[in-house]
Amino acid sequence: MAGRGRPKGSPKTPGSGRKKGSLNKVTRAHRAALELMKVDRTDPMAFFMSVLRNPDSPYEEAKAAARELMPYAHPKLASVEARTGGKSHEDRLEEELHRLLAEDD
Repeated sequence: MAGRGRPKGSPKTPGSGRKKGSLNKVTRAHRAALELMKVDRTDPMAFFMSVLRNPDSPYEEAKAAARELMPYAHPKLASVEARTGGKSHEDRLEEELHRLLAEDD
């Protein structure tokens, strides 16, 4: 391994190496990605809308934002039983059966 780097025990050359406080590739890439994803943090709804509207946001993030906003755009449908005449469906069926049996006699 002769000829690579400085010999063990020799002093470091002043000014060599990475400068103090400089960012590595991963940190620079991470900060660039965060810069692209700037969002409005004033309230939860504005936050999710800004994530959803950002074309550079990752698919999973946009999907999660859409899931959070769904109740505000599309209300949940509730099943409701129609109550007409104060009788239940079973009561009306029983009356119909008695009427049909009475007609047969």
